[in-house]
Amino acid sequence: MIYDINTIYSCYTQLSKKERCQLLASLQQQGINIVKIEAYEYKEAPGFKHLFFYFKDGKTAIPYFMLEKAMWQVIQKEIIKATIR
Repeated sequence: MIYDINTIYSCYTQLSKKERCQLLASLQQQGINIVKIEAYEYKEAPGFKHLFFYFKDGKTAIPYFMLEKAMWQVIQKEIIKATIR
């Protein structure tokens, strides 16, 4: 299932620091080498939300819409799962 970015952003920002660390660990166990997820809302355009992903050995952030579709689906599933624990 694919969710809209507002739903995923909202779920992710509700997670505690500990839950976010657990999320990263879960994704890494699945072979997704994410080291950081950054939630960002543009001040100039309230309501315009993004998630940026930092990968091991990567120097730049990758916005959610540039991820491979299969990877984005796994990340969405894990974020939703982390929210309902």
